[in-house]
Amino acid sequence: MQVRRTTRTLLPLVAATSAIVLGLDAPASAERTDERSNNGTFGVGQPRGDLGRTVLGENDGWAAAEGGTTGGAAATEENVFHVDTWAELQAALGGPGARSNDTAKIIYVEGELNAFERADGTVTTCETFEEATGSSQDDYIAAFDPQTWDYTVTEDEREALQAHQDEAANAQAAQTQQHIGSNTTVVGVGDDARIVGANLRIRDADNVIVRNLTVSDSTDCFPEWNPSDTGAGNWNSRYDNISVWTSTHVWIDHNTLDSGAIPPSQLDTVYGRPYEVHDGLLDITHSSDLITVSYNEFGEHDKTMLIGSSDGRTQDRGTLRVTLHHNNWTDIGQRAPRVRYGQVHVYNNLYTQTTSEGFSYYWGVGRESQIVAENNVVELAEGSEPADIIALWTDLSRGEAMTETGTMIDGRWASALDLYNAAADTEDRIPSPATWDPTLHERIEPTPAVRATVELQAGAGVLR
Repeated sequence: MQVRRTTRTLLPLVAATSAIVLGLDAPASAERTDERSNNGTFGVGQPRGDLGRTVLGENDGWAAAEGGTTGGAAATEENVFHVDTWAELQAALGGPGARSNDTAKIIYVEGELNAFERADGTVTTCETFEEATGSSQDDYIAAFDPQTWDYTVTEDEREALQAHQDEAANAQAAQTQQHIGSNTTVVGVGDDARIVGANLRIRDADNVIVRNLTVSDSTDCFPEWNPSDTGAGNWNSRYDNISVWTSTHVWIDHNTLDSGAIPPSQLDTVYGRPYEVHDGLLDITHSSDLITVSYNEFGEHDKTMLIGSSDGRTQDRGTLRVTLHHNNWTDIGQRAPRVRYGQVHVYNNLYTQTTSEGFSYYWGVGRESQIVAENNVVELAEGSEPADIIALWTDLSRGEAMTETGTMIDGRWASALDLYNAAADTEDRIPSPATWDPTLHERIEPTPAVRATVELQAGAGVLR
């Protein structure tokens, strides 16, 4: 299978009033200019329409620190690709060696890529991954029926079913999970670039940009039952739409991330719990650091964004520095974000609901977290409580704190932190202010302007 390399100079495609320039020949290195906007900074000599050569602005959040984020802007001609199938994307990223492939490269994604599609054009299904295991997910589910747990299935039989499920899950991962290595830009072309069914994993990488893509429905065919989760048990899944692990200098910008055809409202119920086939939309974990997440849409999902892996991962101290700005969060359940350990700047974001069903909280204060929230807009549906915008996930014994200013809730000035603390028990009241002040950020807009800006500019398909 041959990945198409671009050798074109300039190919302008005009859509409405926007120009898309594809496949631009470029020098081996890209420098910054002082020309910046919410679209980033363009390398010297690069036209404004070439998104593949765009680098992060020099003040645009934590990813601008310590050398900044340029992705694949320095790519030479032979490392610029246009892809329109999942197999082509995998090959352009380096195939099985993608995780360690640090060659500067730009990948333009055209149209819809289905991660369940093989290189020969056949489309796999969940049943495809089960074929070689000798059992099915239905067998696995039946084995954990709490009504028959103690006497229908032996422990040996249950362990065998777990092994079969692991084998099938590994087969799915081999097909739908894809690493993105260092010095890479992956960018969607036009307004219909879309990746469905994938887990894009940025792991052990530095200097990565992902822009202008819809990444949808990272379905896990084989959710696992944890009978002790939350006391009532839970179905848990493996895959985020985008996972950032042990990586630095990552810019996630102007993307649309959602649950696709299976939003939370459409999940089945098994053993009294939602049969959850998704994990996060964008999780930033395992000591990742210097990340900017800007102008994205997050929609119809439960566990949206986790920053920090677990309370026990103390090596995360000093990392997980993340900026979130001008993102649009619609009908999400929780984690926008939930933070452990990190210094996280949350400004000029829009949170809206059409229903209160499934809503838990937006800002999660976890172990040793330091969140600074500025000039955000929250619009709650009937039945959601302003005091629930913030949730506490720690015992406040290790210096956790939060700064919150300029919030508007349902069209009125209000402090979500004050509302939370007023409703909380004394020992659960979150201290303020945080112990740090953000210095790397672009202009923080007045709160009344945030909704119009975010609704107009956030999400995939805007950068055309």
